[in-house]
Amino acid sequence: MSGKIKTTGELRDFLATMMVGVKNGDLDLDRASRITKLAGQINESFYAEVKVAKVRAEAGEQMPELGSMSVGKSVE
Repeated sequence: MSGKIKTTGELRDFLATMMVGVKNGDLDLDRASRITKLAGQINESFYAEVKVAKVRAEAGEQMPELGSMSVGKSVE
């Protein structure tokens, strides 16, 4: 990853990488606790993206590929 998170898929990939760091013992307990809270965002972003895709499909629009929904300005 280039350091910028531009899509929900990239956000999930980033958080999943952090979770692997917890598993490997590369992160201390404080960071692990914060990452655990952030991991919930993986589910939230996926749920929100599916809802948006469903509304678009019901409106007759083409459903975007999951993991490609823009999250606004790039997060550094």
